[in-house]
Amino acid sequence: MVHPTDQPPPEAPFRPGWVPRRDLSWNGSGRVGQLDGAGPDGAGPSAGPARPSNPATPRGPARPPWALPAALIAMAVVYPAAFWFQVVPFWSAMVAFSAFSWWAAWHPYLRVRLRPTRRLVLTGLLSGVALYLLFLAGALVVRETPLWPWVERVLELTRTTAPAGLAALVIVFATSPSEEVLWRGAVFARLTRRYGAGWKPVVLATVAYAGFVALSGSVVLALAALVCGAVWTRQRQVTGSIVPGLVSHALWSLLMFLWIPGLSP
Repeated sequence: MVHPTDQPPPEAPFRPGWVPRRDLSWNGSGRVGQLDGAGPDGAGPSAGPARPSNPATPRGPARPPWALPAALIAMAVVYPAAFWFQVVPFWSAMVAFSAFSWWAAWHPYLRVRLRPTRRLVLTGLLSGVALYLLFLAGALVVRETPLWPWVERVLELTRTTAPAGLAALVIVFATSPSEEVLWRGAVFARLTRRYGAGWKPVVLATVAYAGFVALSGSVVLALAALVCGAVWTRQRQVTGSIVPGLVSHALWSLLMFLWIPGLSP
């Protein structure tokens, strides 16, 4: 059974002159022939051959309707248990949650969202570095505020509960990708189908993401989720892909794990 909101979201223009950067028409998300650099009518040197459009026929089995709510409930349970109460092994809990949320949020139309191009990967790399530099500057300010002990607490938890190499692998290949598939993939798709293209699904997805991260009990993680979530969700909307957010999320998380001014690695 396919939930009605598990179909591809309408990647419709939301500002004058906007053109999807990739040909999403074949899975029901754009207009036939629109490729990167193509004009509004799909004309121009970048326009390629049209692919068949049949949004009602996803390629492969979709998850049951209860899967996505189950993933959100799992996050609401695992994050406070691992971060706040620490009643479960931290990185083991993160790996288990990542595997379950990836399964629960996956839908066949996300395959086109995971097709990397150089432009998408470069966008993710640049935004990841920019966010890291922004948070480095923020760390210099936060050191003089009551928020600094929260930063120290999170870094101590993530750095002392597993070898650094193993933790880095989990960050890059488990937690970051699974959160992008869950929030910028499934959750954003449902919100976009419900409210249409525009700022509303971006705001709602970002606030919901920050709210769930806040269940970890960490103020700084919630604030980071609010800032980064807004960037990653907007990238998802503009590019029609989760690749930039996935690359940016993994890079930003890894860099923050490795070095923050004032905290020895």
